[in-house]
Amino acid sequence: RAVKWVHDVIPDAPYAITEDFMNKLFNEYNIDYIIHGDDPCLLPDGTDAYALAKKAGRYKQIKRTEGVSTTDIVGRMLLCVRERSASDSHNHSSLQRQFSHGHGQ
Repeated sequence: RAVKWVHDVIPDAPYAITEDFMNKLFNEYNIDYIIHGDDPCLLPDGTDAYALAKKAGRYKQIKRTEGVSTTDIVGRMLLCVRERSASDSHNHSSLQRQFSHGHGQ
């Protein structure tokens, strides 16, 4: 919500896009396309997470930015939370400070 290019956030969006959810995206949220980077996005059973959107012609792929990964960002945030909860509350820095300095990078 804090990103200036984001118009709306859809809470509790499922990882596996069903036809019902995809129709909700297009009809209720007026989304034109589902967009993902050019790295593979597979469901646990090995199928393409965006197969339905591709079949409907409503999928766009963008070039992935090398070195930028939402998976890495979320992982770093979770690591900060885990470290924070494991340390003494008086002796640790804030989550924001830990995250901004990164871990091992």
